[in-house]
Amino acid sequence: MPIILSERAFLLRTRADGTREASWRVWILVFVAPVLFLVAAAFLTFESASFVLRAERTAGTVTRVYAWEGPVYGPVFDYRDASGQTRSASNGMSSANWNFAIGSQHDIYVLPGSNGDVRLANFERLWLLPTVIAGIGLALMIPALIVALMIRRWLRGGAAR
Repeated sequence: MPIILSERAFLLRTRADGTREASWRVWILVFVAPVLFLVAAAFLTFESASFVLRAERTAGTVTRVYAWEGPVYGPVFDYRDASGQTRSASNGMSSANWNFAIGSQHDIYVLPGSNGDVRLANFERLWLLPTVIAGIGLALMIPALIVALMIRRWLRGGAAR
């Protein structure tokens, strides 16, 4: 059943001569969610890759671990910067997997010249979020493609143009 909002603004319609039409609005509605998720995943991937390329990898020693509500922990690391000065910084995120022992050493990425901008050198901190967001985008793309194929099939069912 075609949805006609007005003569000029429509989503799907069948003209008097039997010609079927789909508005550009339909294609935006069909693909907006998967495309937005995939663009967000690309942005997050680029941001993580950019950070890794600009940062220096070093060993960080856990000096304290913040325990948040629930089983979530945020470690604080001491590390030596390029000038040899000892600095302290947190990862900026919390995770149930980061309940590290005080004094344990872990690889971290440090941006030269920035005080406190460090990231754990592991998949969870660098790549998990972009991967999950991309997975959601790809999962949403499947029904979007099915709906797009259904719309194209409906369009072909109209009178010859």
